[in-house]
Amino acid sequence: MMTETDWIVLAGSAAVVLFMIGVAALLGFRQTTRLDEADLARLAAGEGARIDAAIIDTEGKGAVARLADGNLLIARVMADGVSARVAPAGALGLSLERDGLRVSFADLGFAPLKLKLAGDAPDWVRRLADGGQT
Repeated sequence: MMTETDWIVLAGSAAVVLFMIGVAALLGFRQTTRLDEADLARLAAGEGARIDAAIIDTEGKGAVARLADGNLLIARVMADGVSARVAPAGALGLSLERDGLRVSFADLGFAPLKLKLAGDAPDWVRRLADGGQT
């Protein structure tokens, strides 16, 4: 059975939690970043590269771009920013799945990226997933 003190502590805790949720809402915790073609172009330009082709998942949370030099740019939304990597196509594991594309990395520092695709994967992605070159 809860005592009067327990009820006061519970009410105080609930008030503090509600206050923190309100502050988070004011700070924009529900803002979401989405990738688009312009973002990918800026990321590639930052690497001194140009994009030949790209795919962006249906939610705008991840992308793979084939660069003019044959490397791949992999981008993913993380919190309110974007994390990107450039790697040789052979250093990545691409596999087509029923509803998208999975990109795996050799190191553990960058978790696998799962892209949901609206339709079939482009030919260049299919070639990479089959072990071919861009």
